[in-house]
Amino acid sequence: MLSDDESPLNDLSDEQVQKLLGEIGPKVKELVEGVTLAIDYYKEGGYDRETWNRICDGLAHEAMNLMMALSAPAHPYLARDCERAVREAAGIAPREGGMREALQQQVAKGLLMYVLTVGRQTMVEPEEWPDELPAGVLGAVRGAKQIKADPTMANLRD
Repeated sequence: MLSDDESPLNDLSDEQVQKLLGEIGPKVKELVEGVTLAIDYYKEGGYDRETWNRICDGLAHEAMNLMMALSAPAHPYLARDCERAVREAAGIAPREGGMREALQQQVAKGLLMYVLTVGRQTMVEPEEWPDELPAGVLGAVRGAKQIKADPTMANLRD
């Protein structure tokens, strides 16, 4: 699924490290703000499940963004390879399929990137995933009720 033909990666340059830190800094700040919000909410007696779930979901989202930013330099071809894998699974180019197809493929590409990145974090390498993974991810995106109901998607014409 992922490219084997890429040359080995060199160490990061000072400019690349600065860029990475520039991207990570705001993400860490948002994560710390979320943790502070959760602590303050608890101290004020906040115990309702819905609000707590929203706070935790926000923290999980920011943590995932941080993990993706931190792993990006080590896997610079991930986005391109995931886009190619999803397009192959779809069997249609986004331009041929229209805006709905293009959006679904973009969401599937992002989700596939998350799956592979989380897999690496839990010691499952990309080559260990089944070959059907891109098609499964794309199928999940196409069948997701919330994605179908999203106003952007609902307003698109096939």
